[in-house]
Amino acid sequence: MNEALDCSFLPDPACRPLAVPRHERPVVVLGGGTGLSTLLRGLRPLCYPAAEEYRAEHGQRLTAIVTVADDGGSSGRLRRAYPVLAPGDIRNCLLALAGDESRLQDLFAFRFNREVDSHSLGNLIITALAQLESDFTRAVERAGEILGIRGRVLPATPDNVQIEAEFMDGSRITGESRIAQLRRPIRGVRLLPESCRALPQARAALREAALIVIGPGSLYTSLLPTLLVPGIREALAESSARVVLVQNLMTEPGETDGYTPADFVRALRSHLPGLRLDHVLINSTPIPGMERLRYAAQGAQVVPTDSEGLAGLDCQPLFCDLLGAGPALRHDPAKLARTIMGLVQ
Repeated sequence: MNEALDCSFLPDPACRPLAVPRHERPVVVLGGGTGLSTLLRGLRPLCYPAAEEYRAEHGQRLTAIVTVADDGGSSGRLRRAYPVLAPGDIRNCLLALAGDESRLQDLFAFRFNREVDSHSLGNLIITALAQLESDFTRAVERAGEILGIRGRVLPATPDNVQIEAEFMDGSRITGESRIAQLRRPIRGVRLLPESCRALPQARAALREAALIVIGPGSLYTSLLPTLLVPGIREALAESSARVVLVQNLMTEPGETDGYTPADFVRALRSHLPGLRLDHVLINSTPIPGMERLRYAAQGAQVVPTDSEGLAGLDCQPLFCDLLGAGPALRHDPAKLARTIMGLVQ
């Protein structure tokens, strides 16, 4: 089970799109941040070919379950001003599923200058819809209708949650935006209030999924705040789907300094004992030295690509070319999505 695999069994990324998944073979992705929206941008054209007429029942082919615990930037300021969940990660996922043909994509992505508190217009629209609907989940649904998205975006919880981190020295701090700033080794995180609930649609999506994808994303401030929601944990345990972790390319300063793939898996399981991970997707493409130096100056290092530490953790490493082009070290949406769809098929 622990022998590393390469990607030779997967379709060539240059080939035509894979066959459309059947309704009973849906994909569910969990997390937040840039990593989740990157993955969704790649999955959208594979799940929803442009030539196919989109119908409402097609939405369940691809579901994103997204953290709403962010308290920094525009999202944080809106949370403090209104009774609203964090809209930022939700907005990014909506934009990823809208596709380039959406005429309103640029509008939702527009960001004001400091005179309007540097807010994203998309965040303001979602906040306004939440006030009109008195229901954040319905607001997200309406925003998706406006953008003409393919697939579904669901908040992990309808409750107003915060992240509390406990550090190795025993100290604690509350607030997603403050955790990495302290630069202390993290022992664990939890959600406050602990009585928060999972969205029923999110639980149902996990139970019915053929493939569940965790990440890529910040371990303690994007992935775990999604996975720790009561109801999400139980639905993961009950699901018969294959479960895949997409390993981050780089460590994050103040959060995962020095982590290996095995450290990510152990951290997830220390919070969710018994979590089943069938595969860990690891980028096999070397990262150029100049990019390594540039990120090292910011305190980030390349996550090691060795699989030795995963031995005995009952999850199979899968090495693939997942590196995107450009100065920012990101996963390539198309490469990552085709690898995912190769697994579900």
